[in-house]
Amino acid sequence: MSIQWMRCASCLIPATLGVLAPSLATPVAAQEPLTESRAIALALAQEGIAGRDDADRAAAAAEVDVIGPLDNPQLELAREGGGGETEYQLHLVQPIDLVGRRAALRDAARADAEATAADIERRRQLMIADVRSAYVRCAAASAQADIWQAYIADVNEALRIATARAEAGDTAVYDVRRVRVQASAAEAGRLQADGARRADCATLGGLTGVADPAVAIEAITALGQADTSAGERADLIAQQQRITAAEYRITAAERARWPQLSVGAGVRGLDDGTGTRYGPTISLGVSLPLWNGGGAAVRQEDARRTSLEAELAIARRQIAAEQSAASARLSSSRAAAVAAISARDDAGRLGTIANTAYQSGEIGVVELLDAYEAARDADLSVVAFALDAALAAVTYDLTTGRSY
Repeated sequence: MSIQWMRCASCLIPATLGVLAPSLATPVAAQEPLTESRAIALALAQEGIAGRDDADRAAAAAEVDVIGPLDNPQLELAREGGGGETEYQLHLVQPIDLVGRRAALRDAARADAEATAADIERRRQLMIADVRSAYVRCAAASAQADIWQAYIADVNEALRIATARAEAGDTAVYDVRRVRVQASAAEAGRLQADGARRADCATLGGLTGVADPAVAIEAITALGQADTSAGERADLIAQQQRITAAEYRITAAERARWPQLSVGAGVRGLDDGTGTRYGPTISLGVSLPLWNGGGAAVRQEDARRTSLEAELAIARRQIAAEQSAASARLSSSRAAAVAAISARDDAGRLGTIANTAYQSGEIGVVELLDAYEAARDADLSVVAFALDAALAAVTYDLTTGRSY
């Protein structure tokens, strides 16, 4: 499945909800509906998000700066006395990294910094996916609450007609009681749907900082229409960079097995009781890897690299499976949403026909209420299937590493 085709995979056929939207009320909240891009921007701008990312980047960059080209020098002071003479020596000893061990460690730190940047990018993608999911859930819950409200209006109209007909003697009082029972059940469904709307929109509000956000029903179909670009999974990039860092550390461990050179320079003072004479001193030292040849350190770093490579191989297999599953789920959910449209169209016409037939006395109240229920359930199913497709699109984008 090509990325080019998937670029609009999350854009459900506009007719799916375009047919349904006119029958629904405006969003519950009075403020202007929140757009997806605005919701994402607000979520990323919340306190702590940028600060945490900047701190992680700064820590990674500082790790590179910690490993300078040279070790810190050592200042040595010595005093010797005997035979009436006292000797003082002050030395500044500087280790020299001729084999490039510190350069390899610095390259490893740079690779770790790249891995940190990829971790931050993946964390950003996960947050965006959470916002997008909460965004469409809020839109769907609002639409479902509106559907229940419209259904209550139909049942109340049926109650008015049944009451008028009963008072005129055209129908039994049973019809009135039957519609009242249905009206009570409809009110319970509306209350439940309104609670779901408040809960789902509260999640979006918590992510964006917007109190009681309003989201238009078109948000479900508009999801994913923003400019996006295909990319590689940031978490895989992070793992690859850590493998690169491990390879540099193996190089550093191998270079550490060579003797290290130290150069010293200082001043020497000799006090013989009558005066003090001063003169320069120069020293040259070489470390001797006698007790620890560095082989264990090389094996340790090599084992760590092997472990990271194994983790990367496992992650690649898991991600390939996730992408296949997400693609299949997206295709099937889109097909289900399209199939739900035809059922909704038929059910909507049934309600109009049944209302006319009931007023003329051709059918009873049970058939009328059944028609209203069919229209309600069809509308709810369209929203539910559209929501599933939108969430599947979010999951697909996350598994393929695509982001804004």
